[in-house]
Amino acid sequence: MNAMNAMNAMNAMNAMNAMNAKLFVVFALMATALAEEQAAGDTKKDKRGIYGLGYGGGYGGYGGYGGYGGYGGYASYNLPISHGVSVITKAVAVPVAHPVPVAVEKHVPVPVKVPVAVPVDRPYAVHVPKPYPVEVTKHVPVPVDRPVPVPVGVPVKVPVPAPYAVKVPQPYAVPVVKQIPVPVVQPAVVVEKYNSGWQSGYPSGYSSW
Repeated sequence: MNAMNAMNAMNAMNAMNAMNAKLFVVFALMATALAEEQAAGDTKKDKRGIYGLGYGGGYGGYGGYGGYGGYGGYASYNLPISHGVSVITKAVAVPVAHPVPVAVEKHVPVPVKVPVAVPVDRPYAVHVPKPYPVEVTKHVPVPVDRPVPVPVGVPVKVPVPAPYAVKVPQPYAVPVVKQIPVPVVQPAVVVEKYNSGWQSGYPSGYSSW
């Protein structure tokens, strides 16, 4: 069993070494082509690292045998050399804490009228006196054998001559209020002119009051 495991490990190591060697050759060819392109087309000295020449171990996940994977930066030139490797871009959803509306039930006390049973003896007897006496006034005609004087109000007409003349003295004096003008003494207003004594060639509004 140990021999089989060792053989499998050896085979895996040989496969990784062969893959690393192939990758190294491919990257070396790419670097040579790029160097020739730069020397022939452009003589300007560019800053180091502008083409993304990273020196990180891009293939260092093979158990420590990925020492030749540091030239992965040349893949950004999109050279026509293809070895069946496709780049897959996958959007990974990352949970972000954000407020989420949560329905909260709030109990509000509401007064509710509850019928309360009150013990009442029903039906109950109500005493009504029957029959009961009722006073009734009855008018009975009585014959009278002699006349009885009874005062009766009779309207009496009083003769009044209408229309009648009313004597009015004419002409008659009527008091008339007559307004008489009365002279009122008004206080005299004296306007004094003030001269400062200083004269100038320019007109001044403060020379007199």
